[in-house]
Amino acid sequence: MTFVLDSSAVLCWLRQEQRWQAINKLLTQPGSDPVLPGPGLAEVIVNAHRKGNVTSGPQIRQTLEGQNVRVVQPTDDDLVRAAELIEISAAHPYYRPQDKLQEDPHTLSMADAIILAISESNGWIAITRDATWGWLATQGHTSVNVQTF
Repeated sequence: MTFVLDSSAVLCWLRQEQRWQAINKLLTQPGSDPVLPGPGLAEVIVNAHRKGNVTSGPQIRQTLEGQNVRVVQPTDDDLVRAAELIEISAAHPYYRPQDKLQEDPHTLSMADAIILAISESNGWIAITRDATWGWLATQGHTSVNVQTF
C-alpha cells in the first residue's frame, strides 16, 4: 500500500512524539510503500532542527531511507495543482474548533499543497496531523483520502 507522509507525520515519528507508534506501525507493516515528497523532506529537516534535533540533513534522509521511505519530486502538473490548492485554501480557510475567536485560520503551506497535489495525482492516501487537509477533502476541494492521526 502506497501512502504519502506529511512532514508532521515524519516529525512525530522521528521525535517519538505522542502517537508516533501509529506512524511506526504504518512504516513497518508488510507491503507498505511510504512516500515523502521532496518539499516535505526539506520541511522535516528544518523543523527537526528548530525543535532541537542536531542530526544532519543527510542523516535524517538516511534514517528515512532505512524505513524504505521514498522521496519523490513533484511534476509540473503537481506544481500547477499545488498553486490551485493554495488559492482554494486561502479562499476557504479552516478554523479549528478550539479557536473560539476564529482569528487564526489555517491554510496550506507550499509544502502542504505540493504533498496534497502529489497524493491527488497518484491516488495515494495522505497521512497527516493537519486537520486542514481533511477539512479540504470533506468540502470537496481535493479527492485525496486524508488520514489524520
